[in-house]
Amino acid sequence: MRLALIFTLLLPFYLMAQDANKLSEYDQGIAYYQENDFQKSYAIFSKIYLENLSDINFNFYFGRSAYETGHYGMALAAFERVEMQDGANLRNKLEMARTYYMLKMFEDSENAFREVLANPNIPENIRTNIELALSRVSKVQQTSFTYARAMMGVLYDSNVNYGSIGDYKYGGSDLAKIDERADIALEAYANAVNIYDIGDKNGFAIKNSLNFYLKEYLKEKDFNTMYLAYTPSLLYKETKYTAELALQIDTLLLNHKRYFQTLALIPTLHYNHSTTLNSLVALKYQMKKFTQSSLDANRYEVSYGLQKILSPRSYVQGNIYFINESKLGGDDIYVDFTEYKTNISYANQFFPDYGADFFAQLRYRGYSDYSKGFNSTRKDIGGLLNANFTMTLLPTLQANLRTSYEYVNSNQGRFTYAKYTIFAGITKTF
Repeated sequence: MRLALIFTLLLPFYLMAQDANKLSEYDQGIAYYQENDFQKSYAIFSKIYLENLSDINFNFYFGRSAYETGHYGMALAAFERVEMQDGANLRNKLEMARTYYMLKMFEDSENAFREVLANPNIPENIRTNIELALSRVSKVQQTSFTYARAMMGVLYDSNVNYGSIGDYKYGGSDLAKIDERADIALEAYANAVNIYDIGDKNGFAIKNSLNFYLKEYLKEKDFNTMYLAYTPSLLYKETKYTAELALQIDTLLLNHKRYFQTLALIPTLHYNHSTTLNSLVALKYQMKKFTQSSLDANRYEVSYGLQKILSPRSYVQGNIYFINESKLGGDDIYVDFTEYKTNISYANQFFPDYGADFFAQLRYRGYSDYSKGFNSTRKDIGGLLNANFTMTLLPTLQANLRTSYEYVNSNQGRFTYAKYTIFAGITKTF
């Protein structure tokens, strides 16, 4: 009787100790995972996963540990449990795609990669890595990987002609401001990418990209724009970094007449400090040739970006740029300039069918040549805000709503302006 009473009194404490032991195993497994000791984290997680089937974070950690230790069946099951509860988890979708590939489920792998690729809220460096992964899947199927995106919609522009905000002085005279002209335009964009893996898992690939942009105004025909660019590049990927050397050839037409064409060499490097922190470095040398030869110039650009993955569905990225443009001949005073700019962007796939990205930028541009008419050297300080919202209608079809506001303050009043735009359209991935 006395022993039974003692057992009854001690039973709750025994159960609490058992729960504490389970909790410590969970925490210990997380600690091993964060140290990239996947063998130990998998050994612990595989013992306690049945008790944590509804824990999204646990299943993702368990899936990653299983993948890294070669237990691909267990990994896929864990990632599928995450997918059922959190369909907006882009990182989990990528891990599922990788796991399908290791299980030789190549069609499923391609479909999963393409689903993520269709999302407009993924950063460009992640998009490049997905393209490389898809090129490997296509190589197994003895094909190259090709995909395309197309966007079309209606744009409202409050200041098509960059009309000035107020009156200004020129040549000693007071001139009335240039009135803003608003208009509606059809805006379209298309991008086609072909990429072919020519190396091993970490190795070389050849990428060809073709871009097309069109803006056709209802009334302001002089500002109609057509842009074409072809960019072949060579990529090389290692575990920690992806390097790309691109050659870009492009041309711009205004009101259906060629305005300029350029040739650019663009080396870039994406370096992974960790699974959530990336550096992006780019150089650019560009030769610009205009129909009006006095505008011909060489352009030099250096940029650095730091990207932080905040969650499996969101990221923030900051960039800084230094740009110098110098004319090749002529006496146009608005060609030579030095520019500094910085921007920050934030993207979040809030729900499986709804996402958004936000962008803010500051820039300073100082021209080199003196203007006798304005009796000064031109200096511009500008800001830009942009918000883009997407809604998934079908796996490869999104509706887009975008708005932007830009303000530039110049010491030469003619070039001080403000404008805002609103765009509504759809994006289709093929």
